[in-house]
Amino acid sequence: MKVFLAAIILVGICVLLLSVGILMKRGFPKYDVGSNEKLKARGITCYKDEDAALHRPKACSGNFSDACKDCNLYKQ
Repeated sequence: MKVFLAAIILVGICVLLLSVGILMKRGFPKYDVGSNEKLKARGITCYKDEDAALHRPKACSGNFSDACKDCNLYKQ
């Protein structure tokens, strides 16, 4: 019984200290790649952003054939 009470008190103290750390920093730490400022500074992006950039239509550079002139997919 003494060990059980000691364990509950120890867990309670740990939870209290963790909650104080969260409250002092004004929120939970951001581990998500898309919202972490340090990862953005290093140029690391979320896979969803990379996938969207790969599938985004690209603008023509002006070197296109007569068949592409009527296409609305590539706009200048």
